Amino acid sequence: MVLLLAAGLVGAAVNAVASGGTFITFPAFLSTEVAAVIANTSNATAIWPGRLLAIASYRRELDRQLRRALWTGAVSLLGGLAGAWLLLRSSDAGFLAAVPWLILLATLLLILDKSLSKRFAISDVDSKTSVGKLLLVSAALFICAAYGNFFGGGLGVMLLPILSMTGVKDMQELKGLKNLLVTVITGVGVVTYIAAGTVSWLRALAMMASAVIGGYYGGELARRLPSDVLRLVIIVFGFSLSTYSFVR
Repeated sequence: MVLLLAAGLVGAAVNAVASGGTFITFPAFLSTEVAAVIANTSNATAIWPGRLLAIASYRRELDRQLRRALWTGAVSLLGGLAGAWLLLRSSDAGFLAAVPWLILLATLLLILDKSLSKRFAISDVDSKTSVGKLLLVSAALFICAAYGNFFGGGLGVMLLPILSMTGVKDMQELKGLKNLLVTVITGVGVVTYIAAGTVSWLRALAMMASAVIGGYYGGELARRLPSDVLRLVIIVFGFSLSTYSFVR
């Protein structure tokens, strides 16, 4: 319980300052000797309320793109259901075998975060979405949403370039839509995990309680601590964790 409380506190603070809190919270669940799939479902449940709160600050931006939010949200919900189903169908041994690769992928996405944002976040695409582009974006969103509920590390980084293809030109609107979709994806996953009875509630509630505190004070810390320094620490930690997982 002490480990989970500490991981929730630090992980939520890390997410508030930069990103990469999953590198801290997921291994903490694994170290409590809970099954790998249960560790992932419990981790998703514990950090979801913090994601929900992140939407509140983007209400005005989301109001300006309601139609776009509705259709991307619908596709993301379906993809999230597929990812949650895939996770619940996975064996613990199979999921553990995929974990090193998933952590490595999430670390690489964190490295590419800024370059992807600069390249795609405010693009010169036409605000009118053609049928071909609509299908392409929908397929990419579905795959990302499925990945989001199978593991989820780096999901926000993956969504940014995809959402820019829909014609979002304002950076704040792009972030607002990204936060909404991440919340929808993980939310449908959490509902599925709860319905399937695959959440370790004592562990999840312990982390959830400290994550609320960590998220609040992490936001205060974000104004004072250089995010690039923390990103570098998390990247190094991600590579170290991936290497450890491969060796194990």
